[in-house]
Amino acid sequence: MGKFGLLHQDIRKNASIIAAIAAAVITSFGITACSSDDTVAPYNGLNASMGTPEFQQNYMNLFYLYIDKDKYLRNPTSYLGRVDTEAMLDRGIPWDYHDIYYMYAQMNDLYTYYVDPSRAKSLLSTWMSSEQKIDAGFELDSAYIPEKYVVKKVIEKSPADIAGIKAGDEIVEIEGVSPISSTVFDRLSVASEGDVITYTIKRDSTNKTIPVTIEPYSLPTVELSFKDSIPVIKINEFVQETSNDSGTFGEFVHYLHETEKYKTTIIDLRNNGGGDVSQCIAMSQLLLSKGDTAIGILSMVPDTLRKKQASKTTFYINEHDGIFKDRYFVFLANENTASCSEIMIASVVSNKKYPVVGSVTYGKGIGQTSFYTRSYALVSITSMKTIDKHGESYHKYGIVPDFAILDDAIALDKAIALAKEQNYVRVAGYGTTNTGHFAKAAMEPDTMPGFFHFSKEYSADIKLKY
Repeated sequence: MGKFGLLHQDIRKNASIIAAIAAAVITSFGITACSSDDTVAPYNGLNASMGTPEFQQNYMNLFYLYIDKDKYLRNPTSYLGRVDTEAMLDRGIPWDYHDIYYMYAQMNDLYTYYVDPSRAKSLLSTWMSSEQKIDAGFELDSAYIPEKYVVKKVIEKSPADIAGIKAGDEIVEIEGVSPISSTVFDRLSVASEGDVITYTIKRDSTNKTIPVTIEPYSLPTVELSFKDSIPVIKINEFVQETSNDSGTFGEFVHYLHETEKYKTTIIDLRNNGGGDVSQCIAMSQLLLSKGDTAIGILSMVPDTLRKKQASKTTFYINEHDGIFKDRYFVFLANENTASCSEIMIASVVSNKKYPVVGSVTYGKGIGQTSFYTRSYALVSITSMKTIDKHGESYHKYGIVPDFAILDDAIALDKAIALAKEQNYVRVAGYGTTNTGHFAKAAMEPDTMPGFFHFSKEYSADIKLKY
């Protein structure tokens, strides 16, 4: 996977770009869908006289990769000279990208889009790493004694961690000033990138002065807490670069090892919009047994010899036991649990039948190939569908919880009860009502097939991994 670039499935991080660019192109410029009478263009329908080289490259990108190319990709000439150029220029979009924006706007999902070079700079890197923060990088114990400031947690690889501050240290001075109140503490802690804050800490009855250089650091994506003596591991997103060298996967493994004496654990994926697919698949496989099928990915790939789009299906199958296969897990999910989060749930519960508590998930069973073009524009193209071990997909319908509970606190209580019992076997499956998240404003009503069955035509192309 990722042969053509980063496989990006993060709804939260996509939202602003989608809204500001794709939706604006569809709505603000009065673009309407191409007529259904247009014929699908063969690759050789494109020639050097049709648009700019960048347009031609992007037409080929869609021709080879877009999963619904046969439905929505028209003849190249259908996209040339169709937009209000003045309106596009008013939006600050360079003239030589207008036809490309229009072409991408005609595809039938918001995750297939184009970002011209002036807007694409550094965007891809934000997808690969967790949110960054600029401060010292520690948290105080919320139960500290009044007028005592005890460090509860130090973020890995944060300035405080690098400088040597540890959990349990009591901060007695900042820049030589005693923090007599939380207000004074906060004011003394304000700094910009490159500043040095000198903390005096008390450790084992000994005072020590530690200078901390303030630099940006990546926030962790996984949190561990305990509720009624049950470990709760909350995963906020799936990314390659976090405070841990191995990304979200490394953080997850760390907390699973930290709780290895427990026989049951709750995995909280509520409001997790997804991220890097390689991370969530690898994390899922930790919980499965040898021979279990984690997930299948149906991908569109270029057949450049025959000048056509081809497909392949890869199933991820455990070659050995996951190190946490014997632990009982309960999943928490809601309507904002999407993409990679849904992959993790579907991978595990289709094999282990662990329960899911909360509400029906978002239903994003498609994936994107994202990459830079030769002009350094950024492209995202829906090129994949997710299928479970049975060849079925939750796309557009979501994963149904075994216990439908909308209230977060009550859902957690139910998850705790199930975790203690450790005997519930999942019976729910995928939804039957379209979640409505995938229709596009200027297109005909939502027509992308939702419930996908693994077709016999792909059976000869199955390649097994893990």
